[in-house]
Amino acid sequence: MGCGTIHQPAGGAVSMQTAPPVPAPATGGQPGTLKTLPPMAEGQQDPKALERLQALRDARLKSGPGTDTPVGPGDVIEVSVPQVKELAFVTTRVAGDGTISLPILGTIHAGGRSEEVVRQEVRTRLGAIMYDPQVTVFVREYKSRKVSVIGAVPQPGLYEPATPTDTIFDMLAQARGPSPDAARTVVFIPNQGRAPTEPPANVEALLRNVDPIVFNLRDMDAAMSEVVMSLPVRPGDVIMIPEAGSVFIQGWVTKPGYYKISHDLSMLSVVAAAGGAMFPADMSAARLLRSEPSGDRKIFDVDLQAVARGEKPDVYVQNGDVIEIGATPPKLVAYGLFYFFTAVFHVGAGLSVI
Repeated sequence: MGCGTIHQPAGGAVSMQTAPPVPAPATGGQPGTLKTLPPMAEGQQDPKALERLQALRDARLKSGPGTDTPVGPGDVIEVSVPQVKELAFVTTRVAGDGTISLPILGTIHAGGRSEEVVRQEVRTRLGAIMYDPQVTVFVREYKSRKVSVIGAVPQPGLYEPATPTDTIFDMLAQARGPSPDAARTVVFIPNQGRAPTEPPANVEALLRNVDPIVFNLRDMDAAMSEVVMSLPVRPGDVIMIPEAGSVFIQGWVTKPGYYKISHDLSMLSVVAAAGGAMFPADMSAARLLRSEPSGDRKIFDVDLQAVARGEKPDVYVQNGDVIEIGATPPKLVAYGLFYFFTAVFHVGAGLSVI
């Protein structure tokens, strides 16, 4: 069943014929939370995301701040063996294949290993030719220990944690925080075992190949939001803040069209931004059309009259939503008669009597 046709009087609302075709509506109800790419579960915050957050948080806190951070390509490593002249003080950079080259010892694989593991490797090799070598390995410059911050932030890019205990909040602060047009959503992609050399160029491809943790901060209380933002970051993590996008409203409103979504923009707010409902509008039977990531489209019936009276909660909108404000037949007839007689009297008043 498609949307009905409401013809537009001069200066009136946009015809509902412009609405894209939609499938037959399923059971009506309130739409779920923001589902920008990638999708979120309907209803409130996806509980699986919170479970994954807790497990990841526990694992990172258990391993200690930064102790699980591996050496990566581009890092500069200092190796010091005082008993060996050639290795008394050596500075080397980790190659793209994760190896370093040292005098006497040759090539050693360092990529993906911690400083301690690299130190033990050097010590083991030297132990074959000398007794109890004293070895120190220290990463002097971190090039691989970066976190990607992308999306709706003023300064997207790669950022190095200032301390081993830096969090999602600290990384967003380095990127100058979410932009004014940002959605209240955090898409977090944990380290996939590879240190970044540049921010992801193709975000959609990135999201298709991973299983991100998506948090809708709008549906969280302050305490839960703080828990999310205080998650310790690790090199290779990706933090994405989606843009809020825009919503389209059509039908019997004064100024139909596209409207930019700000924080917590709701259906009633969009109607107000569009100049309010016109006389024929049926605010008790507003519709919200929402496209799903699968390509399907859902239709939600919303009683905005009840919302305005405070009897029902308002409905938050998200990028790509379409709001339809239809008309009641009695009001539409009355509006048509009013428009007709207004036009007649206007024309009649302009005629001169001879």
